[in-house]
Amino acid sequence: GTDESPVHRQGVPVILGEYRSSRRDNLTGADLALNDQSRLFWMKYVTPTALANGLLPFVWDTGGYIDRRRPRVLDQSGLNAVLEGAGKK
Repeated sequence: GTDESPVHRQGVPVILGEYRSSRRDNLTGADLALNDQSRLFWMKYVTPTALANGLLPFVWDTGGYIDRRRPRVLDQSGLNAVLEGAGKK
């Protein structure tokens, strides 16, 4: 929101929760490459846009980015896109 929005005027915190763009493993070749390019672009766009507008973004992960059973990253490119969008990488 802008400084003129009711949210900012009243000091109400806003969270952009549960956003994600998933890798479609059922695709192959050029379709998979386009899906990967598109989802990484989207994550790099949404994250800084949310931050620039005073929103705190949280990525929705159902096990596609991080394996919590064996702590390891499953989708490094997706995680990197979020980190780059947040200015952390």
